[in-house]
Amino acid sequence: MNYQALSDSWRLDRALKLKNGNAKAEITPNSQSRILARSRQIFPLTLFPDEIIVEELRIVWFRKYGPWSYEIVSIMATDIACVNAASGPFFGHIHVQSLTGGPEIVVDNLPRKDVYRIRSLVEGIAMSAREGLSVENSNIEAEKRNLMQAGQIN
Repeated sequence: MNYQALSDSWRLDRALKLKNGNAKAEITPNSQSRILARSRQIFPLTLFPDEIIVEELRIVWFRKYGPWSYEIVSIMATDIACVNAASGPFFGHIHVQSLTGGPEIVVDNLPRKDVYRIRSLVEGIAMSAREGLSVENSNIEAEKRNLMQAGQIN
């Protein structure tokens, strides 16, 4: 893949955009990847709760090891191989695998209501990135609906 990695870990505000009619990727400074979903682990079950953020063009995992120590793992939408989700009566987990064999995102102890919503969004983002579909909407709620419908299992 020929794209430049953006690693602004504090703001996470820039994303890659494909130039129309050309396969070369470029960074557009005014474009921002909007946040579609965000979920955090349940606090009493984990002392330092991890957080998963689903953006338009990538998935970000803030993995906390302790106070003031954490790791940030990001997978671009074009690099998503598969998404696994499972839930019990109260909690669930998400597992996102990378095509490149790079980092994997595994977040457990998430609220049950967020697990399948995140899975559908990640599937929709991956499908739209691979097919080159543009589902950008000025209304973020309409974009979430479109991506969730694309990633749902009937």
